[in-house]
Amino acid sequence: MTFARLLAVLAMMLGIAPTAAQAAGPAALQKDIEAVINDMAGRWAKNTWSTIPTDLWDLKEPMPMYLAEEQAGWLIGWEAVNEYFNPKRGGGIMQAAEYNASDIQVRKIADDIAVATWSIYWQMKMRPTPPIAEKLRATGIFRKTKAGWKFIHYAEAPKSPAVYIQELYGDRVSPEFRERVKSSAPTN
Repeated sequence: MTFARLLAVLAMMLGIAPTAAQAAGPAALQKDIEAVINDMAGRWAKNTWSTIPTDLWDLKEPMPMYLAEEQAGWLIGWEAVNEYFNPKRGGGIMQAAEYNASDIQVRKIADDIAVATWSIYWQMKMRPTPPIAEKLRATGIFRKTKAGWKFIHYAEAPKSPAVYIQELYGDRVSPEFRERVKSSAPTN
């Protein structure tokens, strides 16, 4: 046995280093939560978003909480959450939507509870308005159920106008100028 291997075994025995099973845990959790978020994104793209609360949320949660960035306030409780996804006001207004999640960060906070943060690039076309796009941030709390990880809390956070303006100016910089700046010395 090499000295490095001996140190690794000793560290595992003392509880200093994760075992192979423990090390696989965060990776499996990351994959599971990403699957739920990407499933939700796919439902927006396929226009089957009305199934999100029934399929991706823990229906045993007594007080689900949802905050869509375009809403003035929180949707709390099943009646409010279901009304958002299945509006009684005569749906059919959404023509197309695309929800791309990226930079998903997951952390287990209890045996059956995990929290995640991610970025969203959201595009939608409502009838009769032109298409729009937006960059958002989101956070979710998930509970492990017999059927897998499910949402119990979800919130989207738009960026402030100052951040949008800063990004707009940055997005307009050409790739050529970005390269030139790398080799330019600052002036006094």
